[in-house]
Amino acid sequence: MTPAVSTSGDAAARLTPDDVLAVVTDVLGVVCGADTAAMSAQTGLAAIGADSLARVEMAEQLEERLTVYAPGLHIPDGDLAAFETVGDVCDYLSARV
Repeated sequence: MTPAVSTSGDAAARLTPDDVLAVVTDVLGVVCGADTAAMSAQTGLAAIGADSLARVEMAEQLEERLTVYAPGLHIPDGDLAAFETVGDVCDYLSARV
């Protein structure tokens, strides 16, 4: 699910924290097979099976989905390893989109 946000180039094109959370949980639901409705910012990545391979896949999907908001977005492997919760991923992305 991609947020329905205007891409007219103004401030309205920015994603809200809720939009970012929706994208992250959707990606994690696909990558980890986790129930998106049960996820929150406090959900631990390890608890939903986000091992190192799943994190790489998560990063690739997030980079692809969010490129319209942050052209050239790249999440380095070192940053992936530091994420402990869904909220960590959201905070990281919110600072970049």
